[in-house]
Amino acid sequence: MKQRLPPSVFRLLFAAFVPWMAVTSSKRVHAQPTLSGHTVDFAYGPAQGADENHAWTGRAYIHASMLHQPDQPFPLVVFLHGINKRQVPHPFMGAPGMPDLRFCWDRALADHRFFPCVIAAPSSTSACKLPQALWGDFDLDHFLAYTLRATRDQVRIDLSRVVVVGHSGAGCNPRGGLVTAMQSTLPLVGGLVVDVCMDRLDAQPLARARSDMDVVITYQRKWRRDFSEFSALFQEQSQGAQGLRLVQELPILSAQPHTDILLESLFTWLPRWLPPTEVHSPVAADSKER
Repeated sequence: MKQRLPPSVFRLLFAAFVPWMAVTSSKRVHAQPTLSGHTVDFAYGPAQGADENHAWTGRAYIHASMLHQPDQPFPLVVFLHGINKRQVPHPFMGAPGMPDLRFCWDRALADHRFFPCVIAAPSSTSACKLPQALWGDFDLDHFLAYTLRATRDQVRIDLSRVVVVGHSGAGCNPRGGLVTAMQSTLPLVGGLVVDVCMDRLDAQPLARARSDMDVVITYQRKWRRDFSEFSALFQEQSQGAQGLRLVQELPILSAQPHTDILLESLFTWLPRWLPPTEVHSPVAADSKER
């Protein structure tokens, strides 16, 4: 098992590689310092029958190493942000005053920490202030269709290697967010549930994820919750699952543990699900694209 970064080292990495910056909204986003890859913004329309609160937007980041390999299919990481009280577009993906995961991707892939992969994130600026209402009825398959359409001229996405990540309020709605995302019709590699509410009522919905996928729930103790009860209920409801089911404490000692645990969780689990030395055989495009 790969050893986690010590908290002190993690804090240095976080400070060095995740600039806090403001970005302007455009089809291609250019930021200082310059990102190595391409950012693509796209409209993510509501599914049939959904109300206007589901008319979210999407943003995908394609690392430079993937842009000149049209025949190579690459994995996809889908990231769902938590509550958005300031109602700013694209939290953790370019929103002012927040860490930017695109810079994490640049550094991590330059260091070969995990297999090159696209990161795509929906963004909600309405119905986003209460965790129990966030990402209502989120349809992962629907979002993937829009992501594929927006990025198809630049990269080929392999839908057999999709990881879903959600932070904080993204895992607190029993009728949306991570709960419905991890019930996708597609086979998923893993679901990374980062520092969510961990209410006892959340355990069963999160355990209803696809039986064949891994589900890992990470947490830190500065935000106090009933960890033991939640973990016991989650494991009980997960009986019979074929994939890994794990509730894991990550000791984050920084001043902002709820924010910083996101990066440590990603750097702990993406190398296991998407190993950097993974041997991968291309899959026919017509069997993987929607």
